[in-house]
Amino acid sequence: MDGWILGFIIGAIVVAVVVVLLLMMIAGARRTAEKAEAILAALNDVRDGTAGLWQLGDTVHTAERIVAAAADARVSLTPGERP
Repeated sequence: MDGWILGFIIGAIVVAVVVVLLLMMIAGARRTAEKAEAILAALNDVRDGTAGLWQLGDTVHTAERIVAAAADARVSLTPGERP
């Protein structure tokens, strides 16, 4: 009987170690998921905060048209400076 008892004790220890390792892996996966969600939220905030930069080319083009129109208006309204 001593062999059976020793076998059950060793089996119980192995099962306990496996359970502890699985719980540690689950806890680590949860922490990783929380960090990934926080990173994703930060990336979404950055994307929303920099959305205007994607329209910068349109803004530059509009500003160039305004400057050109202002220069044409200045030439038209300034006496004696017609080309």
